[in-house]
Amino acid sequence: MNTESTQPSLIRATAVGRILHATLSIGAMCLLCTACAQPIAEEKSERKATPTEDGVVRIQDASRQFIDVDDVRTDSSGAVIGAPARVDFRDGAVSQVGAPLEGRVVTVHVQVGQQIGVGDPLVTLDCPDAATLRAATTVAQASLREARIELERQRRMQKEGVGIERDVVAAETKVSAAEAEVARVEAGAVSIGKGTASAVIVRAPIGGVVISRKASAGMAVQRGGDPLVEIGDSSRLWIVADVFERDLPRVRQGARGRISLSSLGQQFDGRVAAIGAVVAAGLRTGGVFLTIDTHVASLRPGMYGRVEITTGSGGVTLPVSAVLIKDGKDPVVYVQKDPLTFVRRRVVVAQPVEGRVPIVSGLSPGEKVVVRGALLLDGAADQLL
Repeated sequence: MNTESTQPSLIRATAVGRILHATLSIGAMCLLCTACAQPIAEEKSERKATPTEDGVVRIQDASRQFIDVDDVRTDSSGAVIGAPARVDFRDGAVSQVGAPLEGRVVTVHVQVGQQIGVGDPLVTLDCPDAATLRAATTVAQASLREARIELERQRRMQKEGVGIERDVVAAETKVSAAEAEVARVEAGAVSIGKGTASAVIVRAPIGGVVISRKASAGMAVQRGGDPLVEIGDSSRLWIVADVFERDLPRVRQGARGRISLSSLGQQFDGRVAAIGAVVAAGLRTGGVFLTIDTHVASLRPGMYGRVEITTGSGGVTLPVSAVLIKDGKDPVVYVQKDPLTFVRRRVVVAQPVEGRVPIVSGLSPGEKVVVRGALLLDGAADQLL
């Protein structure tokens, strides 16, 4: 046997064997790594709550302990609507008094905050047109007296047989014309009241308190211009509540209300007297007007507070924690489909009151809603409050 020829063959066989062994070792390691990674991937896949469709979330048993679900129920005691409010004068309780004629202010008789009665003098004016109106009234009244005397003379002459019917009819016509003229000039002079020459005393048409006074001595005034004095009847006040547009349909005339005024530290009972027909464009609120059951002497127009109005019938309410805000605008809740599956649903809500949110539409009594832990189902949403 040739030893030199067999030696290279053995070397090649050994190298091939080593390469084959290394390849098998690497393959085994790859298979082992794949086998180990597969359970980890499957475990991660099981832990992730992947929604089967839009708005449907499924959780694992371990996460169920962090979520509370409650049944949707109707509040039989009646829902309550809360709203900011203010004290204001009732309709017709404010009178803005202006100048009846063009002229100039001579004297101002009142001050802001002063209590006045009906007919009290407010301002004295000097109006040249007033002298003209009074003179015209005097002339018209004198003409009427003259026409009546002539009519009486013609009737007496007719009875004595020396008068004729045509003269009587002419005298009656003059009396009618004089009466019409007196009525015309007196109607024009009624706004200036009694007085002499060009002096006009402007008097209070209602009793109350002087709210504002723009008149000052020497000031020129125009008929139909800015009010000289503003008077408010402080005995005729009510509460104006700014109720959100979505809550207005639930308010009924005659509904009970509870008024709280922080400046007085008191609460008052009242009733809804009227509901405004216009919604403010900016705040989207409408006025609800309440009268107070008892007279409160310390009430002043402009005071601020809050009211709670009881609606006529109960409604569905949820805790504030149950309602989320989706995309910054849409209120949503999560309704339970089965113990581990929850469906997102959009709802229409009213103003929260004492930690509970009235649900206007979107839910029915008997459904189960997540009341705690809703943010765990939708981390992209925001809490309502």
